[in-house]
Amino acid sequence: MSLRTMVYEYRRSIRLANRAYEAAEGTEKTVIGGMLSDMHFALTWIYCGFNPYHKRGAYRRSEVQFMDPDLMDAIELESEPQQSRELSYMERIDIKIALSKLTERETDIYVMHHAEMLPLDEIAELLGVKKSTVATTIRRAQKKINQALGGRS
Repeated sequence: MSLRTMVYEYRRSIRLANRAYEAAEGTEKTVIGGMLSDMHFALTWIYCGFNPYHKRGAYRRSEVQFMDPDLMDAIELESEPQQSRELSYMERIDIKIALSKLTERETDIYVMHHAEMLPLDEIAELLGVKKSTVATTIRRAQKKINQALGGRS
């Protein structure tokens, strides 16, 4: 299993566990809460590349990193390629609002393609769908994002 596949599966499992947590009562809620905590810990460890709870300075300042934890800079506001730059606070808010208009599946596929730079065939294989389905989902997501950003193309 690739690292990207594992991250995707953790994110999906966290969403499912959150739904179960909301519906649970009593002891079940405690058990599911513990599972959620463990999954968040594992996902944080994957992003950091080391135990996130280590308090020693050498670990905190470590440059070891498997994956960029902040994928927002990789998502373009416009379809034309631009010079690489840091996004402003307001641009980040605009992106979060635009992404909130997407379904979970659209968000996953859009982020995998635009932020994590996965090719369509790899996303299709990961999700068990056809490549054309992934392409269509990305087009629909981009259209929704453009509408949310005020008609930017």
